Amino acid sequence: MNPDALVGQLFTVDFSGPEPSDEIERLIVDGGVGGVILFDKNVEGPGQIARLTNALQRLASEAGHPPLLVSVDQEGGPVVRLRGTWFPSAMAFGAAADETLAARAAEATARELRAAGIHLNFAPVLDVNSNPANPVIGVRSYGEDPARVARLGVAAIAGTQSAGVLATAKHFPGHGDTLLDSHLALPIVSHRRDRLDAVELLPFREAVHAGVAAVMTAHVVYPALDPDHPATLSARIIALLRKEWGFGGLVVSDSMRMQAIAGRHAPGDAAVQAVRAGVDVVLALGAVEAQWEALDAVRAAARDGRIPAGRIREAAERIGAAKRRLGLFDRARVSEADAERLAGCPSHLALADQVAAAAATLVVTRDGIIPLPPGPVYVAAGLASRETTDRLAGALHAAGRPATTVALDGDGRWEARGSGRGAIVVPIGGAIGEDPSRRDRVRQVTQAAARQGPTVAVAVDVPYPLTAVDPTCACLAVYGADPASLKAAADVLAGTVPAQGRLPVTVRFP
Repeated sequence: MNPDALVGQLFTVDFSGPEPSDEIERLIVDGGVGGVILFDKNVEGPGQIARLTNALQRLASEAGHPPLLVSVDQEGGPVVRLRGTWFPSAMAFGAAADETLAARAAEATARELRAAGIHLNFAPVLDVNSNPANPVIGVRSYGEDPARVARLGVAAIAGTQSAGVLATAKHFPGHGDTLLDSHLALPIVSHRRDRLDAVELLPFREAVHAGVAAVMTAHVVYPALDPDHPATLSARIIALLRKEWGFGGLVVSDSMRMQAIAGRHAPGDAAVQAVRAGVDVVLALGAVEAQWEALDAVRAAARDGRIPAGRIREAAERIGAAKRRLGLFDRARVSEADAERLAGCPSHLALADQVAAAAATLVVTRDGIIPLPPGPVYVAAGLASRETTDRLAGALHAAGRPATTVALDGDGRWEARGSGRGAIVVPIGGAIGEDPSRRDRVRQVTQAAARQGPTVAVAVDVPYPLTAVDPTCACLAVYGADPASLKAAADVLAGTVPAQGRLPVTVRFP
């Protein structure tokens, strides 16, 4: 391949719509990009995804380019693109603390992805969520114990790669102890190197030693490693992977349109810096103009020597090796029937339910509240989305405890659609962080519920908000609002299954 063609292979791009757009066709045919990433905007169903990936591969093949590396974020929990089998969040796996379940779920996910023509999953998240105020990681992490994160992450990597999909350890060197979201700002993790080695870096080091295929960099500054650049633009930090740990796989940038990067650098400048630093796969996402600017800038830098020819060649060779490992040069297209058959198949759905049941955690017990006492059951709106509230009510009905949704009126009193006192279930989504108004709202709603009857607060995201719940309430954590996790919550509340999980993070009550 000529130098311009080699540069194209370093770029993974996104596009809009469930069919190939004019913009993606031009990027593949004329730009020679090496990969595409799919988001919700591209997804209608498994058969449609198979048709889409086949069409994209056909464009590359007919233009004389190598097959495309198709990627996706299919973490489970709140970050899923294909809704075939929706596995619980990483933190739910942390609560279950079962490496076999982690490996089996990752393998099932990978089988569904590969059947649809997807080859690279940007999972697992190996960030250690040691900061309860973290605004972006939360239940995407296995928890706060680096060793547990490492064990479960390595199991997920093995399961993923055993099913013919490349796994990605992210967000290196660690996004778990930040107060800022790199989608919106540039976070800084100021710990000393010895602390980074013991906590943030440990899971990534174990993942590399276990043979993970790819590592995604974080748009985060670590002064102890490089005071001047976020990891994505830091040759020193990427050298830690390559030289200290001997990593030979793909280094992938996080999205280059995130404000931690895009708010400080033009698309072309950022892409050039990333490739020079050692990034192999540049996620050039967003506006098509920005994608072309980044692609053209790296080509120009390669031509004039600002990026050494060897740097381009080694990155392209790693990408080519990944495609050969996947067998894409022999067969890049897939069967729509296989994609439809595997997505959400009964055995995978049953496995998701098993994980969620193993994760459900009784955080605070109160006599006579769990299982719910006989009588009416109300699910209280106000602290989780209405969709989650209604779905939990539906799950309770399926578990044999029909429930009515209630809400607070303008005076802070319950509007109960039904008659008589009964048990109240209050789903709580999101985090509290450092927002005192959010803490006050949790206390207000749970106090109002407790005045009406025995109350259970159910954390359907991180469990930290349970610290603000009225002290008379029982507390249950299920770490997500996905169908399996809500079913597990309902089954525990109905008394049909016990809560088996253990908190994977510290929740400090007053």
